[in-house]
Amino acid sequence: MYGTAAMFVITGTGCFMLGALAQQTISHRRIRKVMLADPYVFKCRNNIFQALAFLGIQRKEHIITSIFSTETVDQGETKETQPSKTKSREGESIFTKLGLWSRTQANKMVELMPLPMGLIDGRTYKSKHVDGIMKYGFPGVDEIHVYKNFVLSYDRRNRIPHWVCEHVKEDCFKSVDEKTLNKPNEYMMDSSIATTFSPNMRDFRNSDWVGGHMASPHNYKCDYESFAETYMFPNITPISRDLKNHLWRRLQIYVRELAEKYGSVHVYTGPLFMPQRISFRNWAVRHHVMGMNTVAVPTHFFKIIICELPDDKDDLPTMEGFVVPNAAVDKEMDLRAFLSDIRDIEHFAGLKFYEGKQGILDETLGNTPITYDA
Repeated sequence: MYGTAAMFVITGTGCFMLGALAQQTISHRRIRKVMLADPYVFKCRNNIFQALAFLGIQRKEHIITSIFSTETVDQGETKETQPSKTKSREGESIFTKLGLWSRTQANKMVELMPLPMGLIDGRTYKSKHVDGIMKYGFPGVDEIHVYKNFVLSYDRRNRIPHWVCEHVKEDCFKSVDEKTLNKPNEYMMDSSIATTFSPNMRDFRNSDWVGGHMASPHNYKCDYESFAETYMFPNITPISRDLKNHLWRRLQIYVRELAEKYGSVHVYTGPLFMPQRISFRNWAVRHHVMGMNTVAVPTHFFKIIICELPDDKDDLPTMEGFVVPNAAVDKEMDLRAFLSDIRDIEHFAGLKFYEGKQGILDETLGNTPITYDA
């Protein structure tokens, strides 16, 4: 009789544990799916996974420095302070030790199960790669869209991005995918954005402006998929043809030169709508729109470059900000003439960027001759 009762207890306990683990798996998968589309969930994911932990199984997610917190969190193995989870086990009862041993064995069984139990999933790579791109936080959280090598916030009212963030790496300059030698003839629609809020090629035809890439396709010549994604409309903003062919291209080349020298750089790029004086005391924001979809034409563009220099001994990266007018500019002007205080960019863009050190990344770069191969 006692043996039968014990068998029922063990069977019931085992079924409960398996059910709880299965529910945890389902919850993890759903959260990972939601957090790729909702930046609030993405930001709070570590607390959510910790709250859902069962039998000591927790998600190990990379921590990024968020714009919503004043704390500086070091990544990797550096100065991150965590409460110690190691306690002395001297004096613990035999039942406590038996419970710890049982939990350890259950964890090992879970790792051997064919069901991934929420630890391994096709989207895990995607969430980690978002972490890598957004290492220095989200400057804004309106309608986030994730691509292979960049992340952006989309402005449905103006049909252009609020900002685009990319992690430009030296590795992608060492090889060229032959498919990238032929660029697409037209920009492509993003199916995740309703056509009501998206521009189309008709908006750009017979216009004084051309399509400008916020994330440059030349940064991803090594991979055709990444290269092609830069030709999607969410990454395209109306830009002066003269600006695109000269100063803007030089600025993009400068970013790649920094990536080659330092290994990689993080870059935020986006439009600005700067106010103009209309009378002594009155200012107004005036900008053009084009096409039937009234695509907004920015008055200026910003580009913020974040680089971890070898001499950054205080663990804060060096940041450099540029603001250029969306108009014809003397192509011989020095890039340094367009340097801007990042706090001013924040003010006019309505965004909040990482609190790094503002300085000159490299005075010797930025003078590479322009080629017109694309």
